Amino acid sequence: MSLRRETWPGLPCRAMRVHVPWLCIALIGALLFLSSCAFTSPTTQVQSTPASKISSSPTKTSSNGADQSPLNFFDQMALLHRLLGPDGWMWKVALPTNRLVVYYGNPFSAAMGPIGAYSDDELLARLQQQAQAYADLDPTHPVIPAFDYVTPVAQASPMADGTWRARMPDDSIEHYRNLANSNHMLFFMDMQIGHSTIQSEVNNVWSFLQLPGVDLALDPEFDMPPGTTPGIEFGRMRAAEINWVIDKLSNLVLTQHLPPKILIIHQFRESMLPDWRNIKLKSGVQIVTSVDGFGTPEAKIDDYRIFDKQQLIQYPGFKLFYRWDRPLMLPSAVLELDPPPLMVMYQ
Repeated sequence: MSLRRETWPGLPCRAMRVHVPWLCIALIGALLFLSSCAFTSPTTQVQSTPASKISSSPTKTSSNGADQSPLNFFDQMALLHRLLGPDGWMWKVALPTNRLVVYYGNPFSAAMGPIGAYSDDELLARLQQQAQAYADLDPTHPVIPAFDYVTPVAQASPMADGTWRARMPDDSIEHYRNLANSNHMLFFMDMQIGHSTIQSEVNNVWSFLQLPGVDLALDPEFDMPPGTTPGIEFGRMRAAEINWVIDKLSNLVLTQHLPPKILIIHQFRESMLPDWRNIKLKSGVQIVTSVDGFGTPEAKIDDYRIFDKQQLIQYPGFKLFYRWDRPLMLPSAVLELDPPPLMVMYQ
């Protein structure tokens, strides 16, 4: 299946003068104003605010301190077309302005989380209800719901190609991507790469990542060193692997003028990100550390203090388990964490 970003057709104003002249005039007026302000795409901004300084206003400075070149006329037209279209909401989602509330899982396994446990209608209703709980508690951070679809899934035995991972079919990924995006929700692909490589797996789903509203999550637990078995031993992910992903996503965002890509990285042991200090922030990519692992609130909060305060890379995230956390923390307790998480995931 071939998926492509929607693009602006060539020389649209002539046709628009015939059918919708006032919209064309409005667009040209807006473009003249934006041009006078040295307008740049919102995707050239990066939010690298430390946890201690999280606010409701995203920073406007690129991670390398370089000035971004203004868009030319037709790039501005294309961007305005997107912003004013039905998917314009995607360009307005940004951390730390918003909070994400995310449902995790795989449609082929009810045990993996909500995505595989409910019909489409019930899944949407449950996620919207869970997201609303956070929106009611903290109106200063508008909540964006999201799906976190696990693909590939690490396997306990080797595949024929030796990768120990199973990729999900494109039509299933597209179904849940469309279900999410058409309901103003983001869509993440969550990678358990087994004995494959991050380059191979990211390139395999690159057609999806080229779309707005599609983001990525990495699970170091299932990035397996040679001779280890997923689910038996813990994996780890090196900064070089993660930086390769960040570079690729940043280049995509900045060259295609896409909304910022959000990269979630799971962690519940220090060994899973052994050289986390070498992870480099880049324009157009926003990184969330998802403190993973089930258990008691006390144990989970202890992990949060380490990975989302002392060792925070950029933005804090927290994962909860409906079936396995004892007891399940209430949204009010989650928002009392220091710093309050900007991403809350439910499995």
